[in-house]
Amino acid sequence: MMLVGSLMVCCALLAQGKIPKKAQKRYAESVNYYMAQDVHAAIRSIDDAIEVAPGYGEAWLLRAELLEDVSMLQEAAESIVTALKVQPGLSKKWREKGLRLLFQVGDYDEALNLLHEGSLNPDWRCKDSVLEASIRFAAHAIKNELEIDLSPLIGDVNSNFSEYYPALFLTGDRMIFTREIPGMGQSLDQEDFFEAQCDLNGDWHVTRALDEINTAGNEGAPAIRGDGRYLVFTACETLIGGYGKRSGKGSCDLFETRWLVNEGKYDIEENLTELNSNKWESQPSLSSDGRWIFFIRAERDRSGNLIQDIYQSEKLDDGSWSKPRRLPDHINSPGREENPVIHPDGKTLYFASDGHAGMGGMDLYVVKLDDNGVWSNPLNLGYPINTLADENSLQVFPDGRLALFASDRRRPGDLDLWKFVLPDHGSAEEVNIWQGRVYNAKNNKPIEAVVQILDLDGNHIGRQRSDGTDGAFTLSFPLEEAVILQVEQPGYLFYSQREESFDAKEMVIEVPLWPLEIGSILILTDVLFETSSSSLAPDFQPELEQLAKTMKQSDVKIRITGHTDGLGNTRDNLELSLSRARSVRDYLVEMGVDQSRLEVEGMGARRPLATNDTPEGRARNRRTEIEVIE
Repeated sequence: MMLVGSLMVCCALLAQGKIPKKAQKRYAESVNYYMAQDVHAAIRSIDDAIEVAPGYGEAWLLRAELLEDVSMLQEAAESIVTALKVQPGLSKKWREKGLRLLFQVGDYDEALNLLHEGSLNPDWRCKDSVLEASIRFAAHAIKNELEIDLSPLIGDVNSNFSEYYPALFLTGDRMIFTREIPGMGQSLDQEDFFEAQCDLNGDWHVTRALDEINTAGNEGAPAIRGDGRYLVFTACETLIGGYGKRSGKGSCDLFETRWLVNEGKYDIEENLTELNSNKWESQPSLSSDGRWIFFIRAERDRSGNLIQDIYQSEKLDDGSWSKPRRLPDHINSPGREENPVIHPDGKTLYFASDGHAGMGGMDLYVVKLDDNGVWSNPLNLGYPINTLADENSLQVFPDGRLALFASDRRRPGDLDLWKFVLPDHGSAEEVNIWQGRVYNAKNNKPIEAVVQILDLDGNHIGRQRSDGTDGAFTLSFPLEEAVILQVEQPGYLFYSQREESFDAKEMVIEVPLWPLEIGSILILTDVLFETSSSSLAPDFQPELEQLAKTMKQSDVKIRITGHTDGLGNTRDNLELSLSRARSVRDYLVEMGVDQSRLEVEGMGARRPLATNDTPEGRARNRRTEIEVIE
């Protein structure tokens, strides 16, 4: 109901000598009916007043407020526009209200006209800068509609109930999503998780309900690590208080669970106490390696206004999460932010908001992280991806273009999952997928180890621990980028592999780790020397850094042996191989390794691994070998 105070203001406007008394009487009747909570009678009376006096501006304004009260927003907006035309003196006070209603019903052209008329008045300006920017954006977006093919998913994922918040596996052919389940009898609706898989025809089919997690309460907004073996989700207090079988800290909390490989289900969930507070935490998103989490934290300020922002946290080496930090103000607006989703490229973040210039309701936006760790300004994905209604639940496939989101465009009130191809301005970077298994080279048993992907400058692109049950890991990295895969675990020699070209977007690799024991040999093929020299290149030396780390974590003694190819004379090759071995030793000493644990020798070309008749063979023969000798 409209506040009585605003009605009193309207009553004070009745002292208008030019308004017929009959119209003033009908106006007063309308006010009385409304104060008696008979809105429809109030509308009939104000219509009578306007029929008697069509130029009665205050009557048109009262009519607008009455119609807004019964959600007839289009008619309410038209009434304000009429009031401003018949009584221009009302413009300064009521123009912004008219702009807001016109924008709310999607009449962007009329709102733009009203805004333009106001700009001609030096005594008026729109106090709501976001509203003004949104009107200008929406009017332009409608006239420049994107060529987007939107279609609901084929298969049985979409039902007569609402489906939303999809969470994609890194392979792009599996997902976990939320479905609203209607209550039986007097029971309230609830939310449950389901898993679905895409077949060879591109159709999506439900494979199972996550019964090990689903309860009679609400489970919502799942987030999975790229391999699906780590799941974070939201659970909230029930109406009778508490979290059911769970325990929580605020009205909604984040919970975590891990995939049990041998049992084929998720483990018992635990509260993510490091991220939760007495506020409302929800809608998580995990980076593909599980190292970063983005989520929504919400609370009400002292005035009762809802503050709903995106926060970010990093998983530390000890397995704990860092203190969540709020994303910058140019992303977190004075409005509401929802559903942050980080793409597998690790630097493209999608989210929904009603606080930036948009089409109305919640719009979808994209921001990108630059090489200096700075987020770009939010970019609206445009129309018809965004509409007058709320858009949410966006997920983008590893190719950076194909996307899913939830929409009720087909049946209002029934959210389904739809797919489309993002325009260029909203696309992410396509990624490669590296799947593998880490195992003990002597007995073939799986190893839980740190697996990381670096760029050629040594910057981390992805980092994950392989699963100790089967040694599996899954990581992603930009499609066109040369990378280094490194695997390490105390008690073992490390593994390092440089890749500069790729034949497939999804690769499978077996990673054997040799125990750190006498006789174990590690071949280094990526030690960078200056051309035809024994001096180390000033570039990032991934293998030598890992070797120094391994040495400092143990007390072994090693022999460093240099090898050359078969080109050149024997004496020169021997001297070059020994000099290179010494350069490696000196590097390790500079990194803090005791020189007494390092022996060196040069073998020249005496122990080739391959033929010297081909460039590929000679490249294999140019190497540095590390042997554990004590």
